[in-house]
Formats: sequence, structure tokens, C-alpha cells
Amino acid sequence: MFKIINKILIVLLLPMATNAQSFKASIIGGINASQVSGDELGGFNKAGVMFGGSAILPVTPKSDVAMELLFIQKGSKTPTSKDNSNTVYYKMSLNYLEVQINYTYHASKKIGLHVGPTFGVLVGEKEEDIAGELTERPEFQKTEIGIAGGLSFHFSEKVGLYMRLSNSLLPIRKMGADTKYFKSGQYNSGLAFFLTYTFSSKDKQKQ
Repeated sequence: MFKIINKILIVLLLPMATNAQSFKASIIGGINASQVSGDELGGFNKAGVMFGGSAILPVTPKSDVAMELLFIQKGSKTPTSKDNSNTVYYKMSLNYLEVQINYTYHASKKIGLHVGPTFGVLVGEKEEDIAGELTERPEFQKTEIGIAGGLSFHFSEKVGLYMRLSNSLLPIRKMGADTKYFKSGQYNSGLAFFLTYTFSSKDKQKQ
């Protein structure tokens, strides 16, 4: 997994180095609401943080490719009832260090559409119920491969607001038996909202 990520980084960073005049970088911070398909719980009830940075290479006047390095919290949780009458409690907490590679098409100066693959490494995990932490349970996969895409709205050249949906392509944990067309198990799903602040190499040239 790390070898694949290293190769991707080299492929992306080489053209960025040769096109330094158009190079951009962003700081990323926001929240990720998540659920896990296959855990018999519905809804994006688990809230977590996401933060990191990205390197951006313009491809055409209306498109660019970005490589993001993120810390992102995923998992699932039983929904909280309005009257606190829910006697069942379960929470799955998964922390990932994730590389995302996004192709963005800028429909206008303010609106953008992006999509791309994600490659994650599990750096923390915890499962708990009403009795406490669960110790006897199936193991999670140490890596995750997924896909993500969404919309962006740019208030200015520097500040943007993003909405992104993401989903695992392979199970994060094996559960049940595979079929001919489907690998059974549990899959991460996420709905993220985050802000970006972008720096451009042109900013330095203006100084």
C-alpha cells in the first residue's frame, strides 16, 4: 500500500516541480459525518474531524489535479433519541491517515466539481457498547481504498467551502460470505463539509 502511495506521490510531484509558477497549496479543515454499511445501523450519526493539506496543479484554465493528505475520523454510532430513551448503545471509531487524488472541473469562478480515488491507512480503532470497549471482535483491514466526489463553492480565490461524499470500494472488515459479484463485509461511507484556504506561487511573486 505504501509503495503504491509513494509512486502516486512521485507522479504528481514531478510535474508540480516543473510547473512551480502555477503551483498552489491549501490548508483543509472541517467535519466528517460517517456511517458503516453492513453494521445494521442507518444514518450518518458518527461525527468526526478532518484536517490536512493539499498540493494543487492546474491542468487547464478550467481544471486541476489535487493531492490531499488528510487525517480523517470515520465509523458509526447508534442514533441518539430525542427523549434519551434509547437503551442500545454502540460506537465504532476509526481514524485514518488518507491520501486523496482529486480531479476538479471548475464550472465557473465559484462552482467546482471534483472526483477521485482515496487511499487510507488505519491509525486508530475502537469499538464500544453500553458495557464498555469491545475486545473480542473481527479485525479491521489496515488499509482502505475508496472513491470520493463532491461540490465546492469559492467565496474568493483563497477561501472555499466543500461538500464531499466518500465510500469504500473494498470491505474495511470481512463479515459474512462473498458472492460472485459482491465482496461481503463492512464499508465506510462519509459526508464531509470543510473549508480550504489556498496559497498560490503567484502570491510570492507579487511581494
